[in-house]
Amino acid sequence: MVSNLINDSLTAMEKQNKQNITMLDTYILENTPQRTRDRYHRLVEYAQSHDFGILDEDVVVIDTETTGFSFNHDELIQIAAARMVHGEIVGWYITFVNPGKQIPEDVAHLTNISDDDVADAPNPDEALAGLVEFVGNSDLVAHNAHFDRTFVTKYEAGAVLKQNRWIDSLDLARIALPRFTSHRLLDLVRAFGGPDSTHRADDDVAATCLVYRVLLAAVATLPQSLICAIGHMSEENDWNTAYVFQCLADPIIWEQTKETTFDLRKYRKEALTKNLDPMRPDANSPASGVFNASGSEDASKSVETGETQDSKDSFLYEENKASTLNTSNEEDIAPRVLSFVDKEIVSNAFSPEGLLGSLYKDYETREEQREMALAVHKALSQSRNLAVEAGTGVGKSMAYLVPLVYAAKENNITVGVATKTNALLDQLVHKELPLLQEALGITFAPLKGFSHYPCLRKVEGITKQGPKTIVYKKQAINQTPSLAALLSFIVQSDYDDMDALKIDYRAIPRRRITTSSAECLRRKCPFFGRSCFVHGAREQAQRCDVVVTNHSLLFWDVRFEGGLLPPIRYWVVDEAHGAEAEARRAFSLSVSSEEIQSLVKRVTSDSASINVLTRVKRSAQAPEEGQALYDSLIATAQNAANAFAIAAEEFCLSGKDLLKFDQKSRSKGYEWFDLWLNTEIRQSDTFQGVRSCARSLYETLEKLIKATRDIVAYAEQIDDTSSAQRELALVALELRELYDGIEIIFFHESDNNVYSVRLNRSKGVLDEVFTVQPLDVGKSLNESLYQETRSVIYASATLSIDGQFDAFNRSIGFNESDESQADTLQVESSFDFDKNMQVYVPTDMPEPQDPGYLEALEDFLIELHRAQHGSLLTLFTNRREMEHCFEKVRPALKEDDLRLVCQKWGVSVKGLKDDFLKDEHLSLFALKSFWEGFDAPGSTLKGVVIPKLPFGLPTDPLSCERQQRDDRAWAHYSLPAAVIEVKQAVGRLIRTSTDKGIVVLADRRLLTKHYGKKFLNSLPSRSISYATCEEIVEDVKQHHAL
Repeated sequence: MVSNLINDSLTAMEKQNKQNITMLDTYILENTPQRTRDRYHRLVEYAQSHDFGILDEDVVVIDTETTGFSFNHDELIQIAAARMVHGEIVGWYITFVNPGKQIPEDVAHLTNISDDDVADAPNPDEALAGLVEFVGNSDLVAHNAHFDRTFVTKYEAGAVLKQNRWIDSLDLARIALPRFTSHRLLDLVRAFGGPDSTHRADDDVAATCLVYRVLLAAVATLPQSLICAIGHMSEENDWNTAYVFQCLADPIIWEQTKETTFDLRKYRKEALTKNLDPMRPDANSPASGVFNASGSEDASKSVETGETQDSKDSFLYEENKASTLNTSNEEDIAPRVLSFVDKEIVSNAFSPEGLLGSLYKDYETREEQREMALAVHKALSQSRNLAVEAGTGVGKSMAYLVPLVYAAKENNITVGVATKTNALLDQLVHKELPLLQEALGITFAPLKGFSHYPCLRKVEGITKQGPKTIVYKKQAINQTPSLAALLSFIVQSDYDDMDALKIDYRAIPRRRITTSSAECLRRKCPFFGRSCFVHGAREQAQRCDVVVTNHSLLFWDVRFEGGLLPPIRYWVVDEAHGAEAEARRAFSLSVSSEEIQSLVKRVTSDSASINVLTRVKRSAQAPEEGQALYDSLIATAQNAANAFAIAAEEFCLSGKDLLKFDQKSRSKGYEWFDLWLNTEIRQSDTFQGVRSCARSLYETLEKLIKATRDIVAYAEQIDDTSSAQRELALVALELRELYDGIEIIFFHESDNNVYSVRLNRSKGVLDEVFTVQPLDVGKSLNESLYQETRSVIYASATLSIDGQFDAFNRSIGFNESDESQADTLQVESSFDFDKNMQVYVPTDMPEPQDPGYLEALEDFLIELHRAQHGSLLTLFTNRREMEHCFEKVRPALKEDDLRLVCQKWGVSVKGLKDDFLKDEHLSLFALKSFWEGFDAPGSTLKGVVIPKLPFGLPTDPLSCERQQRDDRAWAHYSLPAAVIEVKQAVGRLIRTSTDKGIVVLADRRLLTKHYGKKFLNSLPSRSISYATCEEIVEDVKQHHAL
């Protein structure tokens, strides 16, 4: 009877195939090439019409449920197995297992298996004896086979199953379907048309049976050269799933590829044959067309080879510097005159009969959204800058996107959007922009930093070396599944980032398969041009209407005067409350002892695998008559490297001398501390000693840089382009960066610079970091960004302080030059915050510096959590206070069956967020990293508690420099920053029009200090109650408890 039901489900895929096309698409990543989408859509049909031979003749699909995830301490509670022959289930083995211990509540809730279910069940050895008899010599298939295999074989009765072949369907899914958003069993079943299942072993076995043949089809339809390469990567004994690839490999190609690896270069060239759209003209270029650096039109002539003008050797986007808005030396060449749609068109777009009405069912006009859109349109059309604060619920993304895309389409130019987080970037790319693409025919492209894309040069290197089994925290991990999934992702993608790629980064750390701007070899790389993910993505971007990137990439591009992004003159900077901090990071520069020591190793190590100069010498391919010169150049470089190593050691040691200025050296301070290098310290004998060591390092660097460049230049002359020579070119670039950093930090004084050093108090640890950052980021932006753009629009839900934009305008340099003149707009939220958000301010809480503060806070938090029945997010500014409170509050709440977790050291922020969203009664203690970009709509989050106002450290070097130069620096900078952070934290609570909850601001300074009103007046809700802690708890019990 059960078998018939499962077999009926197996045929459901065919019956529902057409209806499930849309469902399947929801599980495929955006930006997936059409060739890959088409392949995914054909898999069910392929699985039904093809024979997979021995892989499907007789297999046993298995799943287990356990009391937890610990192989040492947890036990089995259910085993289910089904024998499948050619897609038909012909037998079952299902049994509960008595674990000899109580089943945890969360496991019982997840699996629907109770203590009563297992009370009379066989013990593990008895249950496994039956399983062993059922399985026999058959192959086993499991989703995450390592987990099931370990639990089954750790008992004596099941140990014999170690001899069977275990095929991991999760590995198959990750390798064959790398462009799926999820490889969970339930999601795979849903994607391919099967019914939903519960989280019990028998249902999971049925689900695995449903998708197993589809996964075999997914593997079989990969390129044969890739199938063979994966099959050759690992011995079957090391990775059982290799057997699948070996069985599905074409025998002829299998023999041909025994001694070779997968040819990435060949495949990328063959796959990327699509003709590109024309490059978009620069909005600042003369009306006659696109100009490159030499002033000639058609900057994309050599786009097929990737050989384009680029003075910084960073890629395509070399601009004609004489064609910007401020072209005084080319007055006879006027910039283009752009046209913009009438404002009525923009206004009508935000109506049920207009553009948004056609995109969203039951769309209702929001006047706040229309007001913002018209302001954005005005700023674009008048080449004005704008700062707009749009409250939650306004729909600000569409409010700026609609006028922005109208401008792009009307003028055939590229416009840009920059977000603070990649989460919002992905939302725009996956939700709003596809809707506008369908309605208006626009094109768009996401661009992220180098580290978000696979570096094909590095991937090729790992592939040639071959995967290994590594040991991570005493666990052996085979690299093959991760490398196979990575190669498959590359094959099935064009230029998409790898953020959604599901591989085990313990096996292959992300840094080993990505690069940075400094590391990228550019034209010296064999993949440079269209084959490269990074440069290909950028080449694609300059042919689109809209480029979406993040703050970091935008401001780094501004710092380097172009080269990372297309020449975009109209920008919207979303989540703009974080713009100043990100711009400051981009304009900062640092010199790290750790990085210096790493460079020393790379040019002086005794190990040839580390020392690039040794590898260059061994791989030198100079003609006979030039070998002596080549050897001489290498010897000169080695001598210079040795001198560099000596100077580097002296410099790194000298940094420790600055601990003399550590005022907390005898206290139990943190391991690290930041020292402001003020004028007094910079003129001290101690710092002069450090500067002297920096001078020696600087001089040896100069000689080493010249020596390495001489080798690179000679290698290019004789066409010696081995990997060692290319790596040496990279080292030369890194040495130059270090050289420039030392010069600016130690030998260049500027009124707009703030100098500091991060010191490590630990003895013998040399990892000091010297930093220079701009005092006034706005000044830097006025000298760069605003000079090169026509309109920059900053948007956020939190820009104003008590209704004023003065602090924000000051922070990003608005109204300091003709080009930075700006308007402001504050658009209220369409949500009823006064009704849905109740704010409490305790009147009897001690002030933070009071000795009794922490104890009073702990008592209040215990009672507040009890009153609310959990679902509270408490946001701390200090880790030690958070952990101290957690140790007191957690045991008290546990007595009431309330769960509380804490963002401790090493705990995954993403994991905490996921857990919080799953359990609507879970409460969380967290730090600032939780304050932004975290949405928990509905009943998951019912309250936000802020124990202490988030003022920055007064000892922070930037704060110290500001205070020295401005008597009111605290009011001008520290206070506004704290207000914005509180607004951001409070904003986590109400994310939809139906959300309700409480906010508790437990800092008495709101009542006793004059600045308290600044915070309270900036909150979105005017429903503020001032009461004792006891009264607040009682009110929450009566009116707000879950």
